[in-house]
Formats: sequence, C-alpha cells, structure tokens
Amino acid sequence: MRVLFTPHVAAQHLYPLVPLAWAFRAAGHEVRIAASPGLADAIVHTGLAGAIVGADPPAPTSADDATVALVYGHQPFPADWPLHPHLLDDRQRETIEVLGRRSAVAAEHLVDDLIAYAAGWPPDLVVHDIGSFAGPVTAAALGVPSVRHLTGVGLRPMDTRVDGVEPLPEYAALFERRGLEVRVPTLSIDPSPPSLRLPVAQPWREVRYVPYNGPGTEPAWLAAGSDRPRVCVTWGLSVSRVRKDLARYAVEPFLLTLEALAELRAEVIVTSTAAQLELLGPLPGNVRAVTGLPLNLLLPHCQLIVHQAGDGTAMTASALGVPQLPVTRKPDPALTGSRLAAVGAAIHLRYQELEGAPDAPKVIRAAAEELLTDPAYRQAALRLRAEVERQPAPAELVPVLERLSRGSG
Repeated sequence: MRVLFTPHVAAQHLYPLVPLAWAFRAAGHEVRIAASPGLADAIVHTGLAGAIVGADPPAPTSADDATVALVYGHQPFPADWPLHPHLLDDRQRETIEVLGRRSAVAAEHLVDDLIAYAAGWPPDLVVHDIGSFAGPVTAAALGVPSVRHLTGVGLRPMDTRVDGVEPLPEYAALFERRGLEVRVPTLSIDPSPPSLRLPVAQPWREVRYVPYNGPGTEPAWLAAGSDRPRVCVTWGLSVSRVRKDLARYAVEPFLLTLEALAELRAEVIVTSTAAQLELLGPLPGNVRAVTGLPLNLLLPHCQLIVHQAGDGTAMTASALGVPQLPVTRKPDPALTGSRLAAVGAAIHLRYQELEGAPDAPKVIRAAAEELLTDPAYRQAALRLRAEVERQPAPAELVPVLERLSRGSG
C-alpha cells in the first residue's frame, strides 16, 4: 500500500503527521511526504522519503498587514465558539475564515505539481493536515480516499465556513478549476484527549498524540537536573516566518513574559530558533536560551511551560503531563488555552487584557508561581496525560486506514 502525506507550508503542520507516517512505514507500507520547498529540510529530518513539489506561497507584503492585524488584534471570542458559531460577529467570522483563504492561496502554488507527482506515484490513500487543501484535491483527482489529520484543539477544520456547513468558496474553487467535484475528507483523525476535544465532522477516529517536535539531542546539563524549578518558555515557530516589522505581533507577548519571569526563582529555558532569539534581544540573567532542543526532550525536565498555545506545543505538554501557562493573542490558541484551563491543567491569560497594563508582568509572574506551587495543577496535568495514553496509538490506526483505502470503511 502507498500512502501520500501532504502537510501545509510550515513545520508545525508537518510534525503531527510524522508518527502516523512512521506507523505506516513500520507496518511495511510505502510512504511519501510531499510538500513545497520550504519544508524540504524538515522532511529530511523525519527519516522518511520526501517529494518536493510546486512552490512556496509568496512572502508576506504590506498588503498582508491588515490580515495580520486582524488575526492578532481580535477581541475575545465566545467560550467554545466552534460549538456556538452563531455567537460570532462578522469581524470574528472574518478572522477565522481568512485562515482558510490563506490555505487556498498556498494550495494553488503546489496542487497541480502535486497531482502530477501523485499520478506517477499513485497512492492508495492521501493523509493531509487541516491546512493542506492540496491533499483532498489530489485525492479527488486520483479517486482515492483522503484523511484529514487535526493538530489539536485550537486549529479547527478550515475548509468550511465558520458554521461548518458550506465549503469555503476558495476551497471549492480549487476543485472546480480542475473539473473535479467538491468533496470533504473521507475521514477525520483527532488527537485531542476527550476532556479537551470538540466535535468534528463525522466520520472520525481518535488517535494518541505522540510528540514529534523535530530532531535534536539531549544535552548533558539538562539530564543533570537543577536545584531550582525549570520553566520552559517557547513561542512556536511562527515568528520567523513573517517580516520583521510584522513579527512584533508575536514577539511582544514573548518579551513581556520573559520580563515577568525575570524575578521568578526558577531556571527559565527559552527554546526557539536562532532567528527568533535574535528578535528577542538581550535576555534576563535567569534565562538560558537554546536552539535545536525539541520539546519532547526538554519538557520531561520542566515543571511548567509558558507558551502561545499553538496546538503542537499544547498537545506535547499535555502528553507529557506538564502544567501550562498559555498567553494567547490569536483566536485559535485562545480556544486551546481556555480548554486547558477548564480541565485545571493551566492558567490562561489573554494578551489583549495584559497589553499596556502596568501590572501585566506581575499578573504573569503570579500565575507562574501559582502553577509551580499548587499541586492541583500538576495533578490535573497528569490526568490529562493519562487520557492521552489511553487513546489508540498511531500503529493501531493503520489497519483502520488500510480498510478505508480498500473501500470497506
């Protein structure tokens, strides 16, 4: 059996697919990961065979300023808004649907090359993440099933309107321009643990979230331990993918958090890319900055993680039983942060409510101290980890998807 994996344009969309791809490979199936050139290095480091197709979407320009400001400057959404889309106003609907339109633009830059490649290496099944619209179009062109792999709680399926009923026009146009019937994925896979999960379109299957955060080695200083609590601080991979004058939207909460933690009696470990660390400038004295250290190696040595609530970060911390302090600015991470807080494994802070407040550093520091000292948060995080571990491993999903590719469901 041949399985084609097609992630969206960024590493955080590739990483959640890797454990399932390796499960197929270990079961003896042929696997390819096909993506645009920007993901070439990340694919190579997975140890799986890759195919580079099409082109990366164009770099952000001044025309994107309004879109970035819209996404980062939103007003707080209603709680669990995917369950209550009628409560969203027009601006909030636009904030969500613009993400899908950007995915459609990215898909146009590679979908024809992806179809051509797949026609020469015909897969029996296409697996794609929620941002890869090229995946389901390719599956339709070849007449094979497609499987949508969710990344966690915050990023919901992006191929439909906010109410989840009608396809997004830009998604539909990808099919129509190629003479194909518009279709939704054959199956959705959700790695969210039950207490965090929000419903997705039927049919669906759950799967255990197995953290893969890229390549790296465990440094000796980390394994040696510390006489102070260790606090991991990370802000995902998104900052280095935008122009520096737009990166401030993501960097500002990062800097505020480090200022707040400067007086915390803890060893603060910032893990990031070299490009993002350069944007941060000089760091407080209690901060150790590292690059190339995957979260799945770092977090078992930490008592707390502070982050922007990207799905991969939040799900990795959940799988490893670490209390979380999400400081969010975008609507999809805010959804993740609120769900984590609701189960008692986190304190969720919204940057919109902290920005410009004179006591903002004090609020963040107090939240970190509470998470480090109140055992209830650790106990809730361990319960969340147990939920993750009870879900079926990716290897258990392989027979299900084998049957799907044969048309037996």
